[in-house]
Amino acid sequence: MEGLYFSEPRLLLLVPLILIGGIASLRWKRNRLLVLSRTAIFCLLVVALANPYVTVTETTQTRRPLITVVSDLTASTEIFDREAAERVQAEIPNSQIRTFSGTASPLGDKILQYAQQGGALLLVTDGYSNAGRDLKEALSLARSANSTVFALEMEPVRDDCSVEISGTNTAVLGGDYPFTVIVRSARAGFEGLLTVRADGSVIYQDKVSGEGRSTSIKMSHRFSSTGTHLLEATTSFPQDVRRENDRYTKAVYVVPKPEILLVADGESPLSEVLSEQYRLTTTATFRQEQLGPGGKRYKAVVLDDQSYYPELSGLKDYVRNGGGLVVVGGEDAYDFGDYRNTSLEEVLPVKSVPSIFEGGKTTVIIMDISGSTRREMSIGGSTFLDYEKALAIEFLRSPEFRDDRVALVVFGTEAFVVFTPTPIVGKEIMISDRISSLSPQPGAQEETQLDTGLALARNILNSSGGEGEVIIISDGRVKEYPEVFEESVRMIREMDATVHLVEVKSFEDAPGGFRDLAARSGAEYHPAVYPSSVAIRAEERPEELELPEEEEIPAGGYALMILNPKHYITSELNLSANATGFNDVTPKSGGQRLVVMLDGKPILTVWRYGLGRVCAFTSDDGSAWAPEVYSAKNSILVSRTVNWAVGDPRPESGRIDAEDGWLGTPLEIAITSGSPPKIGPGQVEKVGENRYVAVVTPEKRGIYTVGDRGIAVNYPLEFRFVGFNPDLPRLIMSNGGMVFSEPEVARDLVEEARERSVITIQKRVSRRWILLFTALAVFLSEVIARRLREVKR
Repeated sequence: MEGLYFSEPRLLLLVPLILIGGIASLRWKRNRLLVLSRTAIFCLLVVALANPYVTVTETTQTRRPLITVVSDLTASTEIFDREAAERVQAEIPNSQIRTFSGTASPLGDKILQYAQQGGALLLVTDGYSNAGRDLKEALSLARSANSTVFALEMEPVRDDCSVEISGTNTAVLGGDYPFTVIVRSARAGFEGLLTVRADGSVIYQDKVSGEGRSTSIKMSHRFSSTGTHLLEATTSFPQDVRRENDRYTKAVYVVPKPEILLVADGESPLSEVLSEQYRLTTTATFRQEQLGPGGKRYKAVVLDDQSYYPELSGLKDYVRNGGGLVVVGGEDAYDFGDYRNTSLEEVLPVKSVPSIFEGGKTTVIIMDISGSTRREMSIGGSTFLDYEKALAIEFLRSPEFRDDRVALVVFGTEAFVVFTPTPIVGKEIMISDRISSLSPQPGAQEETQLDTGLALARNILNSSGGEGEVIIISDGRVKEYPEVFEESVRMIREMDATVHLVEVKSFEDAPGGFRDLAARSGAEYHPAVYPSSVAIRAEERPEELELPEEEEIPAGGYALMILNPKHYITSELNLSANATGFNDVTPKSGGQRLVVMLDGKPILTVWRYGLGRVCAFTSDDGSAWAPEVYSAKNSILVSRTVNWAVGDPRPESGRIDAEDGWLGTPLEIAITSGSPPKIGPGQVEKVGENRYVAVVTPEKRGIYTVGDRGIAVNYPLEFRFVGFNPDLPRLIMSNGGMVFSEPEVARDLVEEARERSVITIQKRVSRRWILLFTALAVFLSEVIARRLREVKR
């Protein structure tokens, strides 16, 4: 029977033995009724002892769920109203308040500590967690335990500003050391003085301001000697109430220029860039012995437009053992240099064959074309559907979607697929035309079949395989159809893809149901207020990713663009260059395309091979095809590429690795040494051959010295981020909660908590009593039958 299980299934092996014994007894027992009844009774008793059971799901809802107000009274919340938690707790019946304080915010730990099954938490906090369990993980665990987490929207009553220097902790002697100074404010709109010093000398001083809550200033500096150097950033803001986080110190360890081997036929813009940054050795032909004993003489090898010859096969072991390799293209390299099926190509992240890029991730756009989209968004303005179509076309023009295959599903009184997954590259006009030609579905009622559209999208993603993403664009009028709403919640929860709900609105407070749908389903909510736009991946797309305008591309040239802005090479890099030629290659699985042409063909592709790093630059050295890449404003791409291939420019032994520390936060220090090092009170643990790790907790600010390396310790981590965490509402809503203002708490919180206080449990229900009653009935029937037979005699 389907769904029937046994606690002791091995006891069922006795049933065949009982049946065999019963059949054998029938031959010599005259009272066959007695044999049959006893056989049946024993079989039923054995099956009952095996304890058959079924699993049932029970769902209950608490009429008055227990609501716990979690009040964050840590040091960073001093700029907020400290009495807000007590006020909202007084407005919530059947509630309790819990507080925590100190100089650290273990918000994730507190959520798990106070979460109760079927209950709810209201967080009164700035939303920053800097200790203990990760906040996102804690919210997910609380949701899985049927506990809903809400949050109170907080506004600071006083202002606080902080400063931080972002950059690597190692620099090369005489080379440009890029770093970023980040100034944060608790309130939007700030203005003050920023001063940056290098080893005590002022290198920058100016007023800084921002309309938002943070601003970043990119800088660079050149150090003239090796060893530890200090960068210091200080701010002065009249409205700042806390001074601890107004100064940040960064310790930068400067090492000699690493040695690089350039294999080239002559000088070029590439060799000029490399000679400024590294100790460069140039050779016309590569030989294995040039790498020195153990292949450790050079940190990286650069091949400039070299055709394949057998000696290059020696680079395979060099890279596998930790060396860096940069291969620059040209008229004698890659597809023109017989790289195909060689040991050199095995090391490279690309194949020397022309690429036909057909898109990567599958993106399904679901658009609402129901009758309600006929409405005008403003008097004499565009309709809701017109605005939806404009948004969809804008999304697909974004560089983040260029690798995707896109499918279009529409819904109204019915749902259907407009086109199946199609590569965006090369099909932009067709896709835009199909979207632009959509019109509202005719129908007597303004119905919506969002759930049917989701089912079609799910089928598309299942058949496509791989990573998927769903974007739903609608006016959000889905709560008018409760059955559709509940079914859509279920389907979004079960869908193995990121779901974005884009709700088009004619004004900011226009009613709609997508916010509730996102809160219930865990989807990401994006309001789009006419006539402004919405950016689904805005946090991942810096301004420099905007496509160059057509008139800036010279005739016969190919515009280059950054595809992955999160890699070390392309992070915060503004590239504006064209190339007139390229080597046509195909990226291997695992290769990361960082710079591409507008049609997706790779120009810079990287990966790791063994212990080493390999970069494939498939334009030339600047002599003919790509001179703009090696110009002053773009050459940082070249130096970063070689820096990434080099990896750590320091010597192999005597390394000390540590990030900037925070007062009161454990600091991990990794040391490469032939003997166990001694680091004050810190405990040193051996983690590998000549590899040690020590953990210390700084008790005061300043510069800590380990060997010849200085480590900067700054203000407590608690004061790094200031104000209300803008990411907290998204995290709360994606895990089924909501964010309330203080007036909304008394009005809506209890009802929302009750709706979400659904406890679903699965329990075993035994079915042995049915067998026991059946056995008893058989026994009584047999006794009664025998008694009647005796009476009749």
